[in-house]
Amino acid sequence: MFKSAALVLLSRSSHSFTPRRPSPLPLCFTHKMSTQSTEVVSVISPPPVARREEDKVCFAGVGTADWDAKMPRQSNDSSEKLLDPPVAISDPYGWLRDDKRENKEILDYLRAENDYSQSMTSHLKGLQDKLYDEFLSSIQETDYSTPRSREGFWYYTRTFKGESYTAYCRAPKVSDTFSIDWDGTKESPIMSGEEIYLNVNELAKGKSYCSVGRVKPSPSQNYIAYAVDFSGDEKYEMHVRNLQTGEDVALKEANGDDALLEIDGLLWGKDDDTLYYMTMDEFHRPYRLYQRKDWKSDNPKDTLLKEELDDLFWCSSYKSLDGKYIFFDTASKETSEVWYLSTEEESSVTEMSCVAKRRNKVLYEVEHGDDSWYVWTNVDGSPNMKLMTSPAKADSASEWELVEDSNGTPLFDGSLAKSLDSVTILNTHVVIEGREGGIPRVWVYSKDTKNLKMLSFDEAAYDVGMLAHFEADTKSIAVSYDSLVTPPSSIEISLDDDSKRTVLKTKAVPGYNKGDYGCDRMEVLSRDGETKIPVSVVYSNETMEKVKAGERVPVHLYGYGSHGARCG
Repeated sequence: MFKSAALVLLSRSSHSFTPRRPSPLPLCFTHKMSTQSTEVVSVISPPPVARREEDKVCFAGVGTADWDAKMPRQSNDSSEKLLDPPVAISDPYGWLRDDKRENKEILDYLRAENDYSQSMTSHLKGLQDKLYDEFLSSIQETDYSTPRSREGFWYYTRTFKGESYTAYCRAPKVSDTFSIDWDGTKESPIMSGEEIYLNVNELAKGKSYCSVGRVKPSPSQNYIAYAVDFSGDEKYEMHVRNLQTGEDVALKEANGDDALLEIDGLLWGKDDDTLYYMTMDEFHRPYRLYQRKDWKSDNPKDTLLKEELDDLFWCSSYKSLDGKYIFFDTASKETSEVWYLSTEEESSVTEMSCVAKRRNKVLYEVEHGDDSWYVWTNVDGSPNMKLMTSPAKADSASEWELVEDSNGTPLFDGSLAKSLDSVTILNTHVVIEGREGGIPRVWVYSKDTKNLKMLSFDEAAYDVGMLAHFEADTKSIAVSYDSLVTPPSSIEISLDDDSKRTVLKTKAVPGYNKGDYGCDRMEVLSRDGETKIPVSVVYSNETMEKVKAGERVPVHLYGYGSHGARCG
């Protein structure tokens, strides 16, 4: 039972807190908890209250030519119709914003909020521990990921019971297939010759926070470049580690000072001497791509290759699977543009070329193979992406042509029949991921026969997608597969005969028996009587027997479909 109490509440001395305004609600509560012999009364303090700056405003609308730059604006360069003259919008809590996360007053207030949250939920500690232990009991803590082939090694990761972070590993590749002979212990290697080349548990020692981003082996496999955040502010440093000597170097700005280089993305060039990295603007938006030559020297050379100043566009960089091109992708929700640089020319050319100039409401993505661009795009206003090709050259939009099968039928014409999400270009095949009938799909297209085939699976509803592939010269692909009743597994599938399949690994789920459950898929009509909505039904077989006998049972109904996301 809770009772109000006439107590004088003392606030913190920090001016982040102000006295609470008069309220009919009690300012504190006493909570009586009875035990067998005693009655414990705990006093719950009121929550911290952020001060309000009642006179603080920001301005929405068109600024005049002589606008004071110190006056906060809703937008300085919007092309949309704005209020004219600008209108002041109340912003009493604007002082709580600090993009640098350094303001002591704000940090003190947030810590007070955290402390209050802890105090209000402290009585749930026992339940929290119980739930945590229950979740943990269904997880195999000492585990490994599916090994993937890369330039003479099998690369994979490991996790260990009692340790919070991942260990990055590799083992020499002695054949095109691998076998796992592991006793399940953390001390035993997964594969013969195992090398842990980056143990994040070691990296995190003595740190209050540690998050590793991308980890990229160099072309010779003698180095790795990796991004790590020790602050929690999503400010990543770039490190390079020599895998032969163990030497680890945090790269610094090229302007001669000791400031560490803060990056968003990283790539290797054609060889071990060239790195590419992206940086962010003041709003943590990736927008610049740099090339760094001679990174090992005391005077590395940085070249700005490309930047995107329009803050509606988010940028990324990647390397083609065949290693021949570095791409700079810049995209808004409706418009995109891709620039490229040949790795064969990276030592002499410092200007990127554009695959196709941006056009309003035209999205496209690019990969390279067979001296051609493979482009998936909604050009001409198609509701889904088309798959097209053109010669690998600048300003190629006028030469984009649909990829067709042996009968002259486009593989993906952009219609509503099926969607296209990503494309992987291999030496002999093209692997396409998308969706048809509401289900994720993988298609394999033979460059030789021009035949397109969708991979099929036994279950009616499932999720499937490509695992990481680092080599274009391959005779098989590996996919990840799971369903509402099937734990995640990785399956190797022959490119020439998709009936030849090998399960490489299945996630162990202690205490789970797949045979106790079932899953069906059905379609129901929406209110308009025309649109079919896919529904997956998962159940225990015991419960389904009750349904078949006519018994009514509870149903948990969940649905989501925004932005192409799906349930399950």
